[in-house]
Formats: sequence, structure tokens, C-alpha cells
Amino acid sequence: MYITSSRKPSAGTRTLCKHLASFFGCEYFNRGKMSMGEVLDLSRDAPLLIVGEYHGNPGSLVFYDREGFCTLSIYVSVKEFPSSYPRGSGTFPVIKGDNELVPLINDLIFPGESDPSPLLSLIISGNEMSFKDGEKELFSLRMRSYKVYEADENCS
Repeated sequence: MYITSSRKPSAGTRTLCKHLASFFGCEYFNRGKMSMGEVLDLSRDAPLLIVGEYHGNPGSLVFYDREGFCTLSIYVSVKEFPSSYPRGSGTFPVIKGDNELVPLINDLIFPGESDPSPLLSLIISGNEMSFKDGEKELFSLRMRSYKVYEADENCS
């Protein structure tokens, strides 16, 4: 998976992108002046997560599948800002919880992969996403709303 941000991200959005990339064990790149087409070409054959902004703060997570189709957008606010980077174990986190988004996000990010890290976990429960390293909560996001896109819908 690749992670990038909106075109002119704030320092907080860049920091969140770096923390998410470290947590998921994936690559973060600066978008700069790249068009959406260039971003999708760069992330070809891999899922893409774009972190958007709302009033200068991280405000959305938009997921694109391996074919470049928008599949999910989540409007968020940072509940607890990252305190430290998760360990770079080379494995991916367990994604669990009671929210309907759990299997969708798991399939988007890690299709067909197994052997998740026993230490890192993303727990999606109710309207909260908790990123944990063991029992320690690294940071959390509050989900304001989300939309799952059908194959023929445009992401906007």
C-alpha cells in the first residue's frame, strides 16, 4: 500500500501520513504537484490511501483499490495525535473490531495476505479507530462519517 496526502498538506497531516505508513509497513510519498492520474500511476497494482484535510487538520482517509478505483472514504478527526512511531516490524497489523468496515479495510489493504503481527492492531469499534502497539494506544481517529463506493460511482 502507498500513502500520500492532499496537495498542500499541513505539518499535522504529513505527520499522520508518516505514522500511518510506519504502522501499516508501507511507503509514504510526498504528493507535491502530482495530478491524481500521476498519483494513481505511481501506486499502480497496490492500494492507495490519500489523507485529506479539513481546516488545516487531517480530515479524511480515501482508499483506492489496486485498479485505481475509489472504494471507501472516511471523514475523521484526530482524537489523540500520534506520540511515537510504531515499531517497524516488517509485518502488518491485525485489523479487528465490531464495525462493518473491518473486513472491507482488511481486504483493501492486505488482500490474501496472512501472518499479521501479534503486536500491532487497528481496532475499529463504533466510530473510533484505535492504533495500538500491544496494549499501548499510539493514536486514535474518530470517524465522523464514511461512504463505501460501488464500482460505477465517482469518488468526490
